[in-house]
Order: sequence, then structure tokens, then C-alpha cells
Amino acid sequence: MMVTVNLAKGALAMAKKKVIVKKLPAIQNLGAINILCTDKTGTLTQDRVFLEHHVDIIGNTSEEVLNYAYLNSYFQTGLKNLLDRAVLEHVDLNVDECRLVDELPFDFQRRRMSVIVEYEGDNVLICKGAVEEIYSCCTHYQIDEEIYPLIDMIRADLFEEVEKLNREGFRVLGLAYREFPTEKKVFTTADESKLILLGYIAFMDPPKESAREAVELLTKAGVQVKVLTGDNGLVTGKVCADV
Repeated sequence: MMVTVNLAKGALAMAKKKVIVKKLPAIQNLGAINILCTDKTGTLTQDRVFLEHHVDIIGNTSEEVLNYAYLNSYFQTGLKNLLDRAVLEHVDLNVDECRLVDELPFDFQRRRMSVIVEYEGDNVLICKGAVEEIYSCCTHYQIDEEIYPLIDMIRADLFEEVEKLNREGFRVLGLAYREFPTEKKVFTTADESKLILLGYIAFMDPPKESAREAVELLTKAGVQVKVLTGDNGLVTGKVCADV
């Protein structure tokens, strides 16, 4: 009876914090926690993503990168995620002269997605996704209007710019493209090859103001906090440092 009364008292205390306790023994388990595993996005962070940078491969702001990112996010027909919405909210471009030709939806094996848009007299495949996956599809890169071969030594140098953005807490996606004649109307993932690396778009998901206090209280209670996330390790380290 003593144990039950104490557990019930704990359940009432939790109810005042707007927590429903379905099974009384859960109170004892909650009190015994010494490690708490938490998600990052939407738990430690605000889950409100903002497009902060649109840059070419050497880190200079690029309107062409922004244009291609906008076309990719605007014309995809699948469910638009937070990153797509952030791009569309960042700028409002006139796409009346463009037309969607085909689409290669995102999947977790490729970790990228492409739209093919009729744009400036060509069918342009615009591919957006994880930087490593975009690199694997590219044979050339573009700086200003010049296009150069993408050799392995250059790939390593280019990734330094991505790591720099990651360390600053930005989530980075790569952007590449390839032009096809307008006669080609049907596309497959095999066409995601021989692409030209154009640049990067970088997003910020700021930490919640309440996260620091919550982690501090857990630490005082003897609870270690572990973050489980599918996000980039450098980005996660920056967010945890900020919190």
C-alpha cells in the first residue's frame, strides 16, 4: 500500500505537468532513468528551417544556384519537406516560361531527387540531394560561366567548403544539373549521370530556447543526454554545443 500510494502521488505530480501516466510502475522506471536518448530535430531544435546560403562551389553567393534550387522545389510533385518549403519561402520567382517534363522522386538509396524542366530552350535535369550522392553523379563543375572536369583531387578540395558550413551548424544539400535536347521526354535514374556540379544550399534549424534549461536540469538530476539523429555529425555537434 505504501508503494502504491507513493506511485500514485508521483502520477498526480506528473498530471500537473500535463503528462498522463497509464501504468503506475512507470513512475518508478522514470525515477530510475540515468540516460535519456532524444531526437534532435524538433526536440532540441525549433523544427523551423531557414535557407541561409545559396553558394557556388567556392562559397560565393550565387543567384543561379538559388534559381535552380527554386525550380527543383517548385516543380516536384511529391510531398514537399521542410527544406523545400524553406526554399519556396525564401524567394518568389516567375516560372511561367518553364514546364515540368519529368521527375525522379527521392528515395533513401539514392538520397537525391531530380526534376526535368523545360528551361531556356533545353530540358534541364536539376538534381538536389546529399552532397556525397551528388558528387558521385558529377563529372564536371561550374564556376561562374566556366565548366571544368571534376577530378578526385578537386572533389576533396570542394568538400572542405561543405565541412566548413556543417561545422557552422548548417545542413547542406548539393545541386547539379545536366542539359538534354527537348526531344527527350522520358527520364530514368540512369540519366542522373555526367552532371555538372553547380553549388550548395545551406539551411539552419536554430536550437529551442528551452532546450538548454531542460538539458541543465537533467544533468543536475544525474541523467546523461544522448542525441540520436540521422543528421550530419558536424551539424549535430554544432547544435549540441549551442544548446
